[in-house]
Parts: sequence; C-alpha cells; structure tokens
Amino acid sequence: MSQQPASPITHRLKNDNWDLHQIAERGGTPESMIKGTITREGFADYLSQAVHIHRALDVALFKAIVAMPELAPLVKESEFFDQHFGADLAYYNAEPATDLHPGVARFVDHINTHADQPLHTFGLHYVRLGACNGNRFVARKLRSVFGITDPSAGMMSQDPFGEAQRTQWAEFKEGLDALDLNDAQRDELFEGTRAAYLLTINMDHEEFQSAEQLLKDHGKTLDREVFEQGHSVHVPASTN
Repeated sequence: MSQQPASPITHRLKNDNWDLHQIAERGGTPESMIKGTITREGFADYLSQAVHIHRALDVALFKAIVAMPELAPLVKESEFFDQHFGADLAYYNAEPATDLHPGVARFVDHINTHADQPLHTFGLHYVRLGACNGNRFVARKLRSVFGITDPSAGMMSQDPFGEAQRTQWAEFKEGLDALDLNDAQRDELFEGTRAAYLLTINMDHEEFQSAEQLLKDHGKTLDREVFEQGHSVHVPASTN
C-alpha cells in the first residue's frame, strides 16, 4: 500500500495553533491595537520594547539561512523587521527601551536559545509574517486614530509590505510547503510557531503562563468557527 503524502505543513501551522492564535488577540496591547484604543505614547512604548524581539529574530533568521541554504529563497530583504521598527521609532521620536519588560526579555531569550535550530526560527518568522495580514487592518485603524495620512509613515512595523502583503505571504507559505522535510523537521517548524503564539500572549505578563494554563482559562470561550471565519488567510473579519 502506498503511503499517503503528508498534508502541507502550513495547514498544520495554522489549524493546530488556532487556539493560541485566538487567545493572542485578546486583552493587553494586542487588543488595544486592534480596537484602536492604544494611545500614541502607548504605541511608541510598544515599539521601543518589541524592536528588541525583531532584532533578535532578524539575527536568528540570518543564521538559519546560513545553516540551511535551501531556506534562503523564502526570505526577502524586506522581511527583516528591524528596519521597519527603526523607521517607526524615528517617526515617534522614540528610542529602543533599555529596560525590557519580563515578557519581552523572555521572548528575546527564547529566540537566542533556539538560534541554532533553523526551522524553529522559521516557525517564529512564519507567525511574524502571518501577523502582517491582520496588522494591515490595525495599521489602518491606528493611522485614523493618530491622524496619520501618509501610508508609509508611522506604521511600517505593522504594514511593511503594503499591497504586496497577500502575494508575499502566499509565496512564503508555498516555499515552506515545497521544502522536503522529515517528520522531526516538520515538528521543529511547528514548535517554533506554537512558541511564537505563546510568547506573544505572554509579552504583557510579568509571570509566564503555560499553554495548559491559558487553555484552561480561555477554553470555554474559544470558538473555532469564529476563528475560521476571521482567519481564512489570517485576516480578521472585523477590527471594530
């Protein structure tokens, strides 16, 4: 009997992480950005912290490409995010934070600890790129709230690819699905995505909350159907 071909890895990355993905959009900084209730100063503070995560991930991503050259065609120069956060920090006259929030420090430490695992790093990067689909709507909301009329100003960290976002995201996923990965490698990629959602949820938390605790706290309110309706391509159905 012939073995059935494995389903595309990106199906697993999305479908088996929907629970944490949904939790990641609730409460704290993410929800305030989605709803447009974050202040200009609060957004600048977010940038000053988050830039450290993206700098660390950029370095790890470069190391991953060196370690696995077959990954290089999947990454465009514009997908290194330090440049985008740097542009936004300059726009708001802000600087990278010198005192990291515990949740941010945990995220940075995780990236650095796993920098020798190329596919884990690509799992982290997968979530970062996928978030830009929904973040385009966040950027639109915050431009309105902050009175920003220039589409290239102040929101590059959220909307770095503009109208090319959908195409760039589709190409990245196609590249991942085309990789010839064994089961262990697919697991490593998946674990990176799972970690990205979990660490994102915990960015605002002083104490780390495990996936088990989060699912226990949120389990009764999670809705797979709502997630599917709003995230068929990782774009929220509504940002109101």
